[in-house]
Amino acid sequence: MKVRTSFVLLACLTGCGNIPRDPESTLDHIRRGHVMRVGWVAGVAHNRAGHWHRLVTRLAKATGSRPSIEHDALEPLLLMLEAGELDVVVGGRFAEDTPWKTRVTLGPALRTWTTASGSLSERAVARNGENAWIIFTQREAKALGASE
Repeated sequence: MKVRTSFVLLACLTGCGNIPRDPESTLDHIRRGHVMRVGWVAGVAHNRAGHWHRLVTRLAKATGSRPSIEHDALEPLLLMLEAGELDVVVGGRFAEDTPWKTRVTLGPALRTWTTASGSLSERAVARNGENAWIIFTQREAKALGASE
């Protein structure tokens, strides 16, 4: 019985391999290609003192990449992210009930405001399913003081 249990456990662990995985290899592509495709919401400050600049700089340094920045409105950038044309979107403000939370992965909040209709949070956004990249970006955001 003990041998059978050990065999089953070993088989399960072998099947796990490299978890977390990126089905589209986002993190590997960034590291190998040395380019991180960033969607930057138009109108959001791009100064060196801003938290978005600090986050993008941290991500680039940690991956050995340079950011290639695309400026546009939030929704077109999120559509590009879903299509795999961007690696991360920064500068977006999201309500708690945003329909985007089922289509993309919202990172931890870098800033939050309370408004008359609820709260808004600034969050970096990654493509759903790219789990290694998601964990990586969320870790870097939390290092800057982001909260869940």
